[in-house]
Amino acid sequence: MAKGADFWNERYANEAYAYGEGPNAFVEAAADAWIDASSAVLDLGAGEGRNAVFLAERGHAVTAADYASAGLRKAERLADAAGVDVEPLHVDVRSWEPDRTWDAVVTTFLHLAPSEQPRLYRLLPRLVRPGGRVLAEWFRPEQRTQGLESGGPPDVDMMVAADDLRRHFPAAGIRSLHTAHPHLAEGPHHQGPAATVRLVWERPPENGPAHAR
Repeated sequence: MAKGADFWNERYANEAYAYGEGPNAFVEAAADAWIDASSAVLDLGAGEGRNAVFLAERGHAVTAADYASAGLRKAERLADAAGVDVEPLHVDVRSWEPDRTWDAVVTTFLHLAPSEQPRLYRLLPRLVRPGGRVLAEWFRPEQRTQGLESGGPPDVDMMVAADDLRRHFPAAGIRSLHTAHPHLAEGPHHQGPAATVRLVWERPPENGPAHAR
């Protein structure tokens, strides 16, 4: 079962940043290649704001969305310390009906219960404008089946496999989809070898299909 906002508010209540103050390694490596300069970017499941602040420092107009109010408060604090602006957005991704779109959406390790995952996969493409991109990373089932202890929920059914993404995201928009074996060094809760899957998906422009890679 996915943990609720109370769990995350408690985790984020400490002064220390549970997943560090620096960006996720995939976001750091992929942002410049896949997100156009001066974009409007949504960090979905932003937590304490580490990716949101990194993207704001790159010159993007960033919205940090999460359902843990304690995380959003720390995201604002981290942004203030970095001298950048980040717009907080308090929403529950499991029920949110967005009324706007962004040039790009970033989400990392946003794990939901199996019954809730299809809604997330439908939501992500809706959040970007034509030509916009989704950059996402999840732990895949091997994180549990191989006994890796670098993070993620305990339930293997909450993990995400590459085939899950192929089934739910229109193939014409998949620009990059691959498994990875990073060594996480992201605060006290993400440390050590990991098994992840990384996706870059592009919403087709209004005048034609997205380019395949």
